[in-house]
Amino acid sequence: MSRSIQAVVSLGFTVGLAACGGGGVSESTPEGEAPGVIAAAVVPACTGTSAWGTMGHDARRSSTSDGCAWHPLRKLWEYAPVAGSGRSVQGVERALAETGGVYVTWNSNPTHAGSAGSPAIDKVDVETGARVWSVDRLLNDNRGHWPSFFSYEKNIGGNVFEVREGVVRNDDGIRVWSRQFGANYYSGGTIPYSEYELNANDSWGQSLSDGTRLWTYNQYHLHGPKLGLRSFDKRGAPLLELNTYGYYGGTRELPLHQWDTAEDRLGSIATDNGFIYLAAIYNFQCSTNCDPNQPRPFASGLYGWDLATGARRWAPVPLEPASHLSVAGNRIYLLERDLTTGSVTFNIRNAGYNGASLYRSAPFPSSQVTGYQAPVLVGGRAIVAAQESSGANLGTVLYSFDALSGGTPLTVTLPGVFDVIVPYYGRDLLDFSTTPYAGKRSTSIAAASGTKDASGNSVPTLVIASRTGLHVVAVSTLTTLWSATKQALVGTSEGGALRDPIIVKDRVYVADRNKLYALGL
Repeated sequence: MSRSIQAVVSLGFTVGLAACGGGGVSESTPEGEAPGVIAAAVVPACTGTSAWGTMGHDARRSSTSDGCAWHPLRKLWEYAPVAGSGRSVQGVERALAETGGVYVTWNSNPTHAGSAGSPAIDKVDVETGARVWSVDRLLNDNRGHWPSFFSYEKNIGGNVFEVREGVVRNDDGIRVWSRQFGANYYSGGTIPYSEYELNANDSWGQSLSDGTRLWTYNQYHLHGPKLGLRSFDKRGAPLLELNTYGYYGGTRELPLHQWDTAEDRLGSIATDNGFIYLAAIYNFQCSTNCDPNQPRPFASGLYGWDLATGARRWAPVPLEPASHLSVAGNRIYLLERDLTTGSVTFNIRNAGYNGASLYRSAPFPSSQVTGYQAPVLVGGRAIVAAQESSGANLGTVLYSFDALSGGTPLTVTLPGVFDVIVPYYGRDLLDFSTTPYAGKRSTSIAAASGTKDASGNSVPTLVIASRTGLHVVAVSTLTTLWSATKQALVGTSEGGALRDPIIVKDRVYVADRNKLYALGL
């Protein structure tokens, strides 16, 4: 099966091979010229079928699907959540997807006035965009974290367990919802109950499945579980607790020295090769219940543990993360900030030996602002973005590093393209202002490793969301292949910028504050 396409190039670019902040050879593509995959008249069928099942696609946080991102993209359908009686939609967050369904998270109104909202989720039909089921749990403190897919086992009677597919929300509690039917309703009631409620309230953070266990992180200790990282088996039984701090056990008894504020302002987790890693920015504050001269329970930095045993892989590495982390084998990728100078660098660290530095780039120019999305791992490259705020080439700068050695990055400027990077203090991502650090949870770049040209050659592509619209970029050269404004692509400029792109098979899904859009050829 093949499909014909016709494309229009509407975005110029500057390309060069340079170190961070260095100059490059400037080139421009003649108007109408179609470089790379865009020149193909026929597109091969897409064979990739992997789900986009968590923040960054997978437990490694690679942000790379085996799907295909061809162009020109067009809107196939759009979906706007509809709240139930007495409820209201406060804003669309983002989606996960598989070939059998799309799972849209959104913010409903809170049960208590002045709270941040209630975490809701809808399943949407892949082909039509029609709602399959909807769950609004009526809670009061949603903070807009990414959900995760998780295969669990449910007792169906007589101690017989059935394997089921779930979707996990770790926002104001930890709940595993059925991907098949959503919620359970008991005795004719209207309250939706999840398959597993691992914590009833006050847990917020990232989650992922390592294929055997569910991992959840609580960024802020309040009245629920402790601050820290925990794992659960497929039947919901707790397994490990790592870097936890707060109430003892399930009691309300305070530790001897209770810090009044105990939080991790980043809380980034990723796993590969039998280990799980944490990049943390801890904040422990003391008022009346503790001695401010006491050592903090944990220091900001990089941590690693064995998935099965919880044994520490190496001593914590003190550093200030400036992004979420992604991992591949024994390599950890992240941006780091020097607290003395404020400068930010791209780093590759050795997960197999003490978390030691394998590569550190030159600092990004002070005129550039970096975001919190983990480096994108695709085609042997690690790709990050920065926003240039001064000089002649204002816009987004893409940096592509060799994923093994780092080396001299390929750099490309997308002039006039802004808000690809999302600093936590930046654009209005979610429509509830009381949510702290919401921007640190949004992404703007997704990669498609399965894209091929008409001859069947692999030509991985990036899909980049910005204030301008949407852009498809070749991984190998960072050449812009196609772009469109939001208005031209989805028919409206309302709802803010497009964000959080994901790719499954030959579909691209992207959200704004009001809707989720399904895009394809």
